[in-house]
Amino acid sequence: MADALRYLIFTLCCGAALTPAVPAPASAQSVRFTVFSSQVVSGLTYTPRSDQLPTSLVLYPTSRSPRYEYLGAMPLHFTDATTHSIVAEATVPPAIANALVLLITIDPAPSSGLRYQTYVLDDTIARQSVGSIAIINFSGMELAGSLGGQPLTLTPGLNSAAAIGRSASLVLRTTIKNRTYQVYAGNVELAKNERALLLLLPPFYHGSFEVQSRLLIDAPLGPKGPARHP
Repeated sequence: MADALRYLIFTLCCGAALTPAVPAPASAQSVRFTVFSSQVVSGLTYTPRSDQLPTSLVLYPTSRSPRYEYLGAMPLHFTDATTHSIVAEATVPPAIANALVLLITIDPAPSSGLRYQTYVLDDTIARQSVGSIAIINFSGMELAGSLGGQPLTLTPGLNSAAAIGRSASLVLRTTIKNRTYQVYAGNVELAKNERALLLLLPPFYHGSFEVQSRLLIDAPLGPKGPARHP
């Protein structure tokens, strides 16, 4: 009996020695992220890590989502909560630990496969400081105008952030067939420790020159962790 007990203890110890805790795969990447969609979106999920169940994403119409965490291989997949099919995927570069993922609806909507294009930004204060505005030009137009009374010309995609302090007026125009059209005009107002991100999208109506816009204002993530979100 004693020999049998010693054999059982030896077997269990060997089993424990041969079954170490499973670490994250070498290719796993840790990232914290928020999400924003240019259109109203619901019913999306993502899986924080391979040993966890899918988590629902909460998206807001005028601001970033709550902050989420992910540990795993890239790309990061967003899935339909009902069909469990992948509807968007985002590859976050290894150098980005805190990201903003923009979801841009593909139009016309495909019958299957990915339904959103994604755009990943470094969302820390290192990329964009407080008291500034960054503009993403997805309008498909060549845009120029003024920001706070200073000349401004936009390139496609993300443009460098510009300091505006607590407020600034923004006017943008486009020139087509030698005629100039105003496509956007507005004022940006910031509280202390806030910054702005302006997303410009194609006009809602065909033939219109008024771009769609989404203005996101937040207090950026600093060295002590996440700041407040509007």
